[in-house]
Amino acid sequence: SIWNLFGDICFIDFYLAHMNFDAFGAIDNVSRPGNLFDFDKDWPLFVAQAGGWMYPVWAMATIYPLYLGLETSGGATSDRRHSVLPCALLAYGLCVVGGNLHSGFAFTTILPQVFHKHTPQSDEHELNLHSTINFAQSKIMDRYVFGYTPGPLTIMIASGWIIYIVITKETKFPKWFALCTPLVTVAWVNLIGFMLMPWPWGMYFVGSFGTWIIFVMNAAASWVLWNVKAGITLQVQNHSV
Repeated sequence: SIWNLFGDICFIDFYLAHMNFDAFGAIDNVSRPGNLFDFDKDWPLFVAQAGGWMYPVWAMATIYPLYLGLETSGGATSDRRHSVLPCALLAYGLCVVGGNLHSGFAFTTILPQVFHKHTPQSDEHELNLHSTINFAQSKIMDRYVFGYTPGPLTIMIASGWIIYIVITKETKFPKWFALCTPLVTVAWVNLIGFMLMPWPWGMYFVGSFGTWIIFVMNAAASWVLWNVKAGITLQVQNHSV
């Protein structure tokens, strides 16, 4: 989670330093120093991009406790299948996010750096160069968005599925666990970031929602399962006495 959070914050810092919100990923006419990182050095973006490598591991570490917690008290094969499918969908979504969204954003940082380090020969030359590079950037962003789209979509579908299972079936998770799923977490993260936090720090908080949605769910699942295990151990000890 810490590595992923580093990558989220680093990419957001780069966006605010080199891009604007005229269109997603649009290159600004001027660059600004990063609020948190020095982008004259390459290492922050390399470390942020490399965070995508651990998503398959993070996915497995996420869905295993989730699978255990979603098992119903009956333990029937059909019920186990019900818990396998949303977990598999969540793992797929995380792997797409890691490869296409998280690591892929590093490629969108190349043209802004090229443009802002270029010394224009004249104002007209700068205007033409900016127009050409921004057109190229828009094409890169189109491919980038197309590549990562299945990731967040499947994570949110899996989240809704998990909420349904937790609320309608008897699982190891209490009903309040539904409040720790990605759909709910992304709602309160946006609420806090855009309505309660000042600019630009709210943008860093909201932009790193991908970290928070998994961290909150993992923390809640681990806490519940740890207490379930402790309760089972206590019951066994009481029976043995």
